[in-house]
Amino acid sequence: MNSIYEAFLEAVKKYPMRTALQYKREGLRMTMSYQALNEAVTAVILALKDLNFKKGERIGILSYNRPEWIITDLATLAIGGIVVPIYHMPGHSLPPEYVRYILKDAGIKILFIENPELYKNIEPVLGGLNDLEAIVLYEGLIKTPYKLVAFGNMVARPVLYSYIEPPNGDDIATIVYTSGTTGEPKGVMLTHTNILSNARTAARRFHFTPDDSVISYLPLAHMFERTCGYYTVIISGGMIGFAEDITTVARDAEEIKPTIVLAVPRVIEKVYNMVVQKIEGGSVFKKGLVLSAVKNLNEYANLKYRKKPIPLWLKIKCSIYDKIVASKFRKIGGGRIRAIIVGGAPLNREIAKILYIFGFNIVEGYGLTETSPCVSCCTVEDNRLGTVGKPFEGVEVKIGENDEILVRGPNVMKGYYNKPEETAKVIDADGWFHTGDQGRFDEYGNLVITGRLKELIVLSGGKKVAPVPIEAKLTSSPYIEQAILCGDKRNYITGLLVPNQKLLENFAKKKNIRGIDYPELLKRKEIRELLKKEVEIVNESLASYEKIKAFHLLPEGFTVENGLLTATLKPRRNKIYERYAREIEMMYGREKSDDVIYL
Repeated sequence: MNSIYEAFLEAVKKYPMRTALQYKREGLRMTMSYQALNEAVTAVILALKDLNFKKGERIGILSYNRPEWIITDLATLAIGGIVVPIYHMPGHSLPPEYVRYILKDAGIKILFIENPELYKNIEPVLGGLNDLEAIVLYEGLIKTPYKLVAFGNMVARPVLYSYIEPPNGDDIATIVYTSGTTGEPKGVMLTHTNILSNARTAARRFHFTPDDSVISYLPLAHMFERTCGYYTVIISGGMIGFAEDITTVARDAEEIKPTIVLAVPRVIEKVYNMVVQKIEGGSVFKKGLVLSAVKNLNEYANLKYRKKPIPLWLKIKCSIYDKIVASKFRKIGGGRIRAIIVGGAPLNREIAKILYIFGFNIVEGYGLTETSPCVSCCTVEDNRLGTVGKPFEGVEVKIGENDEILVRGPNVMKGYYNKPEETAKVIDADGWFHTGDQGRFDEYGNLVITGRLKELIVLSGGKKVAPVPIEAKLTSSPYIEQAILCGDKRNYITGLLVPNQKLLENFAKKKNIRGIDYPELLKRKEIRELLKKEVEIVNESLASYEKIKAFHLLPEGFTVENGLLTATLKPRRNKIYERYAREIEMMYGREKSDDVIYL
């Protein structure tokens, strides 16, 4: 089985009547078996052939996660076509000009779009795309100069099975555009072998079986969700349950009851902060009970982690706390979660520890789009908090010059589409991919991420500060939504902070602050003092040269739409520094400014 489609067919053969997909339509949960999924895929294969779609040609998918996404993907891969996903989440889309760049650069022939609203968003930039021939809508109707096809008609056609020559492992399966934090978008070319090597290792490492299920809510346009939350599950005979919307994930999880949850740190932090707020708003008894449980379970976890004897009295106490406190937390998400896999950015270690002591097997991994995406990951059996575990089987990792992490193996991309010079900059003559991330190995052989070369802040005195871990500490505060540190070639560190508007407005109501708009609220002394205390707490854990000396509160967050986040939701630091150049200068001015909060 050299191709993703062949691996899928093997699962269909083994588990024809098992549920492959679960989704919601008009308020009802629906299911699709592996056999039914295969029939839908075959119908779309035939429809693509009718559209004269051939091996090596590109289709685009502009849609949030849904069964049609997977059907389109598998059908395209079966023919030997190349799938180009375009990022979209409800309420979050790429700027139209960015979408046009992808469509033009990739030479997309057929574009699959979720609904008329998304089409209208990009309609003004669709002119002059010589390769684009057809638009396929998953739902609704539009007027378009291109050939229009309803996806419902594609899957409704009679299925006439015919031999399909599967693609080779070295054939390109997908081109995923990643802008990084600087420069124009680059199309990462990943082959069937690249992706399958990752998916099969993930399946083995986390013991995926047909009884496993995941909740699909992170965008399928990103390789973390696509490889680990889709291909890994499908080749194992498991079930993918789709969230109805990004805002309904908690409710959907109660219905889907996933056994494996993929998450990015921001999702974990938001859930954690919601739980903390609920506890703090509860009775004194309830709050005290949870705090006591955390204290005792933490002591138990520390002794167990260090392989030291655990006193009988502590075992008894923790057994009681587990029953009356921790078990209630484990019911979150349907009560079947056996592992939470976190990637995309560093996870706050304190939050990870608390989840761990409440019985959640939370593990961190590391990867990039260019590595399909997984490089390394902790496992439930071998979990060292604060590390991203050991490299995947067959993947070589070494630490190069300036502590840069270098990767070589079957998961490393073929290159950047139409950008041979850019490819040569990151993959050397010996096949090592230069990640741009910095790291080290601990004494147990686990990889520890320490920073990113391009993001490193070098103070005027020569001290180097890795901003990401400090920013993660800041955003672990429920009152801080986003944070960016500044200070390159300056003599101290400052920060741009985006507060949690809802929590600040609730805080203001309790302080009887009413009748002013949000930007004015950020100027109030009570609000500034609240956030100053949050930053001071973080400063206590930092070296003297890392401490934040001043910060500025921003009323608007960093988003994909305003160009301050990449499609993979990473901050575009240079753009942020440009946008807020005036605010940054104020924090370094000789005269103190009333708009700046100093520490």
